Amino acid sequence: MMPTRSAESSELALVDLHRPATANKYAWRPPFDVEAAYEHEQWWDTVPYPLGDPWYIQVVAGGMEVARVEMDNPGDVNPEYTDVPDLGPERLEIQFIEVANTAHRRGIGSRVVRALQERHADRRLFAYSEEADRFWTSLGWERFDHPNGLNRPLFISPPR
Repeated sequence: MMPTRSAESSELALVDLHRPATANKYAWRPPFDVEAAYEHEQWWDTVPYPLGDPWYIQVVAGGMEVARVEMDNPGDVNPEYTDVPDLGPERLEIQFIEVANTAHRRGIGSRVVRALQERHADRRLFAYSEEADRFWTSLGWERFDHPNGLNRPLFISPPR
């Protein structure tokens, strides 16, 4: 499915996907659009059985899936990162965020993160960058590097 101009300017709908209590935890996968292709399919193929309450968000615009997000509530900040502010219990981690291949370069990722920030205005969002440092920096998020220089950079949303 190719997004149209209407998908670019459409309101984003964030659809929460949680495993139902009655679902088999060893077989349940989030019901994403199987037609939507992603560069990192492996992020979305794993059955999240070890998670008590896996939380995914399907992002829809113009009637089609344009992005996916995996959240971790509240998520943990690796204590080995230095000079990181205490985010407290109101922290909320974006585990993964990915824009569908056909929706790249249209500002969808930025719009999704802004929508998450608005939706969770009482929370402090953070993410470990998966080769997307420029993206997180462009959003005004603060970067923290691990002392060993090998771990992924940590990005934290500005305080409200």
